[in-house]
Amino acid sequence: MAWWSAARAVLRYEWLLLTTHRKLAVAAVGLLFVPALYALIYLWGMWDPAAHTRALPAGLVNLDTGASYRGRDLNMGAEVLAAIERHGQFSYRRYTDPADARRRVRQGELAFVLEVPADFSRQAVPGEAPGAAKLGIYTSEGNNYSSAGFARRFAPEVAQRVNTMLAEARWELVLTTAAGSQRNLDSLRTALADLHQGSAELTEGLRKARDGGQSVAAGGRSAADAAGKLRTGAAQLAEAAPQLTSGIRQVGTQLRGIDARRPADTELAALRQGARQLADGQRELARGIEALAAGSRELAGGLDQYKSAVDEVPLFGSRLLEGLAPIELGSRQLVAGLDAARDGSSRLQVGAQRMDEAMAALTEGTQRAGTAASSLAARLLDEPRLDSFVDGVRELSRGSDALQTGVRQLALAQDTLQTGLDRLLDGAGRLGVGLQLLHDSLPLAVDAPGGSAQGLALSVEPVVEVVAPVPNNGTALTPNFVPLALWVGAVMAAFLVHFRRIVEPLAGLPRTAQVAGKLALPVLAVLLQALLMLAMLVGVLQVPLPQPGLFALTLLSASLTFLLLVFALVRLLGDLGKAAAVLLLIVQVSAAGALLPIELSDDVFQTMHPYVPLTWVVSAFRASLFGAYDGVFWPQLGVVLAIGAGSLVLGTWAGRWRLVPVAQWRPPLDIE
Repeated sequence: MAWWSAARAVLRYEWLLLTTHRKLAVAAVGLLFVPALYALIYLWGMWDPAAHTRALPAGLVNLDTGASYRGRDLNMGAEVLAAIERHGQFSYRRYTDPADARRRVRQGELAFVLEVPADFSRQAVPGEAPGAAKLGIYTSEGNNYSSAGFARRFAPEVAQRVNTMLAEARWELVLTTAAGSQRNLDSLRTALADLHQGSAELTEGLRKARDGGQSVAAGGRSAADAAGKLRTGAAQLAEAAPQLTSGIRQVGTQLRGIDARRPADTELAALRQGARQLADGQRELARGIEALAAGSRELAGGLDQYKSAVDEVPLFGSRLLEGLAPIELGSRQLVAGLDAARDGSSRLQVGAQRMDEAMAALTEGTQRAGTAASSLAARLLDEPRLDSFVDGVRELSRGSDALQTGVRQLALAQDTLQTGLDRLLDGAGRLGVGLQLLHDSLPLAVDAPGGSAQGLALSVEPVVEVVAPVPNNGTALTPNFVPLALWVGAVMAAFLVHFRRIVEPLAGLPRTAQVAGKLALPVLAVLLQALLMLAMLVGVLQVPLPQPGLFALTLLSASLTFLLLVFALVRLLGDLGKAAAVLLLIVQVSAAGALLPIELSDDVFQTMHPYVPLTWVVSAFRASLFGAYDGVFWPQLGVVLAIGAGSLVLGTWAGRWRLVPVAQWRPPLDIE
């Protein structure tokens, strides 16, 4: 019998079971959809859980009592919870009683509770120690481990958000303080310049004060000498004071006597009037003498004329001339006497005038002297005042003693002051040098950070460059879960035929033809499962396929390889091989690195990783679906196909057939 005929003969007996047992046929048709339904249910449920976190209930409890920081009242707890609610990552519910919120977590009403303690603001705002402010997350892993995982991931996100808010506020304060510090620095430099100038002026002033102090010291010494002289004079004055008071008393008595004996005002007026009349009479006398002198000159002139006339008289002329000689002599003497009288009268007139003026001054002076004497006598100290004067002089003497002592002390203090001024001058010089050094040491500008508060608080933003991008969680799980579903489908397909039994008429056929006939229906089933899986992924879940041909090839190759692996296990172990296939699937879930990176698994699974078929199937799916592993696809698929080929060879030549009479040929599943 030809090989193809032999293979068809084996297939005909397997097909006969399907046609004669309708339930088996129905079961065969049903199992075609199992992998696709299995994958659909799982992937649909896990398609994009992050998009539904807003429906996850979470409690918020704010016990923060706030804090006062640098004149500002803050409540970081309220701000944090308000920011969290604005973000809207979960379905938040506010609670005032933390015990009530925790009870709801334990009862499963809430996924977790975020608790802000009472001292949160007091601990968070100053930032005195790392982690001083605590944010409590209360969750139940037993209720739902995934929800607890969300809570664990949520905690550092909240902490990061809070730290960012605080950092931004602190940087804002730093920038504001830096700007103020720059202004203060400018003001400080200006003030230091003014201080330096003031120091120079102080030095100059102290130098002048020192010079002045020296002058004062010299003056103090002079004052000490003068104080000594004053003390001597005061002592002498104290000794002379009784004599002075006695003299004053005598002067007062004499002044009062003078005032009593001075002429009356009427007498002085009469005296002045007489002096005035004397002056007037003297002027009349002067006019009379002037008239006599004029007459005497006329008389002399007449005598001269008469003498000339007598000289011409005969006989008696000479005798008349002799008689006229005495008259002429008397006339000349009269003229001379009148001239002398006129001169005397002039001098008398001048004297009378002066006398009149002197008399006026005398009377006026006498009146004034009298008035002054009266006033002086009235103003002279009386007896009690004279006694007080004597006592005051004595007190002055004692005060001069104290003054001399004080002046000496002042001189000593002046010496001390001079020493202090010298020290001050030296200190002022050092102060000027120090101020100049401080001014030169100050920076021109405050080295303030640039940028904004938000930029400084969030100065680093990670830029994640993703190769082989994946659109969502469900698509990411496709390379992991589709192989599991195909493996389940391959195990179920193994129940359609007897992998270790054959009817007796076919016992002598070639082993390869027998295997080909046995595998025909299961191979068709798993290939149809792969195609239905492809249709479900594209039509229902709408998984994007950048390389649909490679993805379809991977589906078909994986399904066929899994079936051949199950076939080999059954051929080796009988029906226990099916159980071993299920066990191998379970082991491969952890060893293939399908759900977690293999580096995160135990060392046992890391050792098994390169040797399990699911490892290479998952890699081939990722390469065909996402372009992972730098697009390298064929090596992984080659390993998968090699495993399938090895399983086929092993299953073909391993084990023995159990011969079954045709009359006892029954389906492998008892579904009647």
